[in-house]
Amino acid sequence: MFFARSTFLGRGFRVGGGSMVVGLAVIALVVHPIVDDRFAPAGPVADAAASVRRTPATTPATSPTTTSPTTTIQALPSIATPSIATPAITTPGTTTPGTTESEPAAVATLVDPFAPVTSPGVGDYCAAGLSADELSEFFARPIGGFQGADYQRAFKLEDGRVLWTFQDAFIQGTLVHNVGMVQSGRCFTVLNDGGRSWLLGDLTSHMRQWHWILDGGPAADGTVQLFVVQMNETGGSYLTRTRPSTLRRVVLDSATLEVLDVIDEPPTGEDLYGWAVTGDGTYTYLYSHCYQQFGFDTDFGFGDCVVDVKLARVPVGSFDAAREYWDGSGWSPDHSAAVPVVDGTFVFSGNNPVQVRFDGEQFVLVEKRDDWWGSTIEFGVADQPQGPFVHVRSVDEPVKCDRSVCNTYFASWLPWLDETGAHIWSIGHNRWNGAETSTHLDVYRPTFHRIDLRSSSSGSVV
Repeated sequence: MFFARSTFLGRGFRVGGGSMVVGLAVIALVVHPIVDDRFAPAGPVADAAASVRRTPATTPATSPTTTSPTTTIQALPSIATPSIATPAITTPGTTTPGTTESEPAAVATLVDPFAPVTSPGVGDYCAAGLSADELSEFFARPIGGFQGADYQRAFKLEDGRVLWTFQDAFIQGTLVHNVGMVQSGRCFTVLNDGGRSWLLGDLTSHMRQWHWILDGGPAADGTVQLFVVQMNETGGSYLTRTRPSTLRRVVLDSATLEVLDVIDEPPTGEDLYGWAVTGDGTYTYLYSHCYQQFGFDTDFGFGDCVVDVKLARVPVGSFDAAREYWDGSGWSPDHSAAVPVVDGTFVFSGNNPVQVRFDGEQFVLVEKRDDWWGSTIEFGVADQPQGPFVHVRSVDEPVKCDRSVCNTYFASWLPWLDETGAHIWSIGHNRWNGAETSTHLDVYRPTFHRIDLRSSSSGSVV
């Protein structure tokens, strides 16, 4: 994410459930000019969601605990959009869940999450290969107009391609709030239409109301579905008092990746289910994170809820089905009964933005401890989606420059193994002084690394 200012002077923050204070020199900032992505030309393929017309809610669907004053988000001004079919915003069905221990009919896994990439090498820009080192080298340079981004996620599509998503990216010198990229073989194509957010651009007011893509996956109906959260800036400048609001599911055509529908998710309090998504062939599992990062207690203070990760499930690929939530002893239809499956006892982290995948044998977890404040990447494994997750390895963060200047955050998995059978993980990079991001975009790009977690109580980095 792009920080528009520096406020790291005597800021309090949580580490391992405790509190620390960092004092850094005050830096005078000149914010790089940013073009408003609402007014970039819109294309019917790259942003079909631009035709969705809806007055944004003035009351967030979530209710974060904060002592900050409430700020009402005004309805966006009317913005001209292309004349194309309008996907309706709908709400999920209300199918009555079965008994808590019932099993759905056995179905095949939609996608083998860590199988080799076998799609043909077709795309605008191609990497030398798909190893961790080759991907780090590929992403170290601009990919066409894609100059840098964070919160990298990737998952396989049913046809063998890989869908990548990013948050707060620079495209041709413009900061946009989300990006799509499709990979076929070792080749990549950016899905954005120029300097415009890929999804929900028409519901975006630059740096005031925007949409960050979470996780997603292929659906049983043949579509691809992404969880997307609306973020509202209620402070004086970008990322000073940011509040998650409506959680939506964006439904995509699996072949063209055009938007077919936008679905408002039912409210579940502070828990944003869909932060991480995986499946074991019988169920699709939705892990939550409340994503409260800015303006809680202090400008860059987390909300208390960021320590807890909860879990819901639906029959595999059935994102519209009624959900069941892990309540500590079984599965309940009541989201208020959900209990954390990861909390502050896992590596004593004060923030747990975990990414979990089922690799065919076990559920593998990766996270950057304490988000950007920490200095290690943590790995865990579990036999069941609800854990318990056993901590198997800590790895020092691979910063790109001195730790007083550069930081890392948000670790995630890639959906294939390397040639030795090791997992590949990625990490986002930035500079502490975010106003320098746009002039140091070589830092603002993910790197990729390997770790061997196969049937071992202590993962080995390779």
